Amino acid sequence: MLRAARPHARALHAGRAPRALAPLLGPGSAAAAAAAYAARHSQPEPPELRRVRLAALAADPAGAQKMVSPLQGAFMAALVRAARPAAVLELGCYVGYSALWLAHGLCRGAAPRLWTCERDPDAAQAARSNIARAGLQDTVTVLAQPAAAVLEAWDPAAKLDLVFIDANKAAYRRYYDLVLDRDLLHPRGQIIVDNVLFRGEVLREDHAAPPAAAGASRIARKLHEFNQHVASDPRTTQVVLPVFDGLMLIQRADA
Repeated sequence: MLRAARPHARALHAGRAPRALAPLLGPGSAAAAAAAYAARHSQPEPPELRRVRLAALAADPAGAQKMVSPLQGAFMAALVRAARPAAVLELGCYVGYSALWLAHGLCRGAAPRLWTCERDPDAAQAARSNIARAGLQDTVTVLAQPAAAVLEAWDPAAKLDLVFIDANKAAYRRYYDLVLDRDLLHPRGQIIVDNVLFRGEVLREDHAAPPAAAGASRIARKLHEFNQHVASDPRTTQVVLPVFDGLMLIQRADA
């Protein structure tokens, strides 16, 4: 069984609006209604993915906030389907829900591979079980290692077509720099980064918070610094989308 995680608010993923954005995104708001409408008119959640999501919510409601929403999963699957990557690396998978969505978008005829990593051994084992139950164990490999260790050991000759960053938020800059400094990304590859708006907390000009919220404030500050770092990096081009909890799409500038 998964260990209960500390509360991690991913309200746009879980269907609950964060307190900081509650007037805009709370239940009954236009944005919440639009999100529900979008979900109803988008690709439905496959039954095997729904089973994984509901099981995680029942077993570990706090930890399950780490998962993307079904709508975000469908969006990422669409991005994968359009890019047709041969090699995908996901940093941070929890119980494998987002990995299953990424795999759902892969073009099977091209024999693509997806690697996903998770440092929590219990979550990694749950991910392996969920992936095997979906019949994708030959396509998706779960690495029970921290994200930085995976990047540091990755063979630069094995270029990655897509990297999805959704691991330790405070280490996003390190992950990004490892990918680029070690030349791991294919020239036409893409990096997708989740949670870059972090419940709207990155909008705080001083990034200050009461002592009780020091943890969230520190993460918001780190994400703000990451966003600034990428925006000023001549090696890449990027766009930040104010959807879900904030998605950044990054490509090499020399592509």
